[in-house]
Amino acid sequence: MALLTFEVSSVGYLAEHGPRETRRFWVHSHFQHALNLSSASGELLTLLSPRFQNLPTAIRIVTPPGWDWRHQSRPREPVVLEGNVLRAARWRADLSRAPCWRPAPEKKRDACSLDAFLGVYPALASQLITYCRQREVRSNLQLLPGWPLDGRAPRLNVADEKLALDAAVAELIGFGTGLTPDGDDYLLGYLAALRPWQYIENIAAHLKLLKLAIKSMLHRTTSISRHYLTLGLKGHYSEPIDHLISILIRGSPVSDIATAANKVMEFGASSGVDCLGGFLHGIRSLQTIAQEETR
Repeated sequence: MALLTFEVSSVGYLAEHGPRETRRFWVHSHFQHALNLSSASGELLTLLSPRFQNLPTAIRIVTPPGWDWRHQSRPREPVVLEGNVLRAARWRADLSRAPCWRPAPEKKRDACSLDAFLGVYPALASQLITYCRQREVRSNLQLLPGWPLDGRAPRLNVADEKLALDAAVAELIGFGTGLTPDGDDYLLGYLAALRPWQYIENIAAHLKLLKLAIKSMLHRTTSISRHYLTLGLKGHYSEPIDHLISILIRGSPVSDIATAANKVMEFGASSGVDCLGGFLHGIRSLQTIAQEETR
């Protein structure tokens, strides 16, 4: 039977491989529009429909109408990447001419004041609440202080010493349901919000302790969530998160910021809202630092 050949829409910048390299993967998990592959070394590669935005370690593939990875793949089925061609038993995809997605270089991002970054908080918080209510999205966390009442309240504080911060991370990592639990997505958003401001001494010290705590507890969560947290610790995020950071730093119009925040929240069932909740927590930590500097 002839192999189906898929068009490749884009390749994430961490999913690129040299034309002479060979990588062997196996099906880790499958969904209607996404296929997760893992290697013996723990490398994770995700195949996504172009309907989703880019991820650093994802390849977006155009599949036929009605294609469902749950019916077209089997657990542990082998998939090989060789000569820039990804090949399975029934299909192949040539990556050699596919465009590579890369985030905007940080050195080309226009700097904005910390006050401008902090000023978006009320609008983003209101947007998060509206989005969750309109789409009936639920999280196991309090995404904002005191809301929703039945969620676990994250206790991340920028002034925390190691023991307190370790305890706060322990309450989040692996907490919740799904392949990427709520607490992990929240931590990703928190890391992302603080990353552009790590030149601030207090933020740098806080991030150092936070990253050590997360690294020491990665074994407590799922393999896929562990993969994305590891990327986040190194400053690698999805296209929606990276874009939101970029336009906030540029001081873009309110309508553009709202659109970008929606793109973050649309990711997964609740992963996106958890991530934005963590991002807003990061802004609150920055507000704490800004208030201390004005005293």
